[in-house]
Amino acid sequence: MLNVERRLAACAPVEMPPRVYDALVSFTFNVGAGAACRSTLVSFIKRKQWPQACGQLTRWVYVNGVKNAGLENRRVREKAWCMKGLP
Repeated sequence: MLNVERRLAACAPVEMPPRVYDALVSFTFNVGAGAACRSTLVSFIKRKQWPQACGQLTRWVYVNGVKNAGLENRRVREKAWCMKGLP
């Protein structure tokens, strides 16, 4: 987990709400730091556009071009956690 957090600190060096950070770490642990750091999600994080960033999570549900039910469930939970408490 620390390696993921170090990589995120380098590619998204902004302070963010704790739940956004938690969801981002979970997402990054799953897809890899390289993919996460190149994502539109992180570009929204860098601009502190939290709802838009959280909304990107549910786009990451494909394995080899096919929707994966397990990933859909995971992303729905990550998005709900990410959005909780945002204005």
